[in-house]
Amino acid sequence: MIIKGKRNRYLRSQAATMKPLIQVGREGISENLLNQLELLINKNELIKVSLLQNTMVEPSDLIEALSEFDEQIVHVQTIGSKMVFYKKAPKIKYRKYSIELENI
Repeated sequence: MIIKGKRNRYLRSQAATMKPLIQVGREGISENLLNQLELLINKNELIKVSLLQNTMVEPSDLIEALSEFDEQIVHVQTIGSKMVFYKKAPKIKYRKYSIELENI
């Protein structure tokens, strides 16, 4: 799934003031990291991930790993070592951004 235009711009604007919820460090991309990302994205819909300086992971590696782990997770933006991901929440009570995206 690819988000384009005004929808992508909306998600980027919402993520601008967010703090990273997950930091990828020396451990790199592990099954535990992917499970934690999935739990957070299912509750928040929009998350920011930061790559620490001591990691050997490139942003493209994390994007590829997440797309293989769950095809519904969408990469929204990468700036330096920070990345933003979006996924529509499976439970209606957690949907905040997806409701706004439907109105755009």
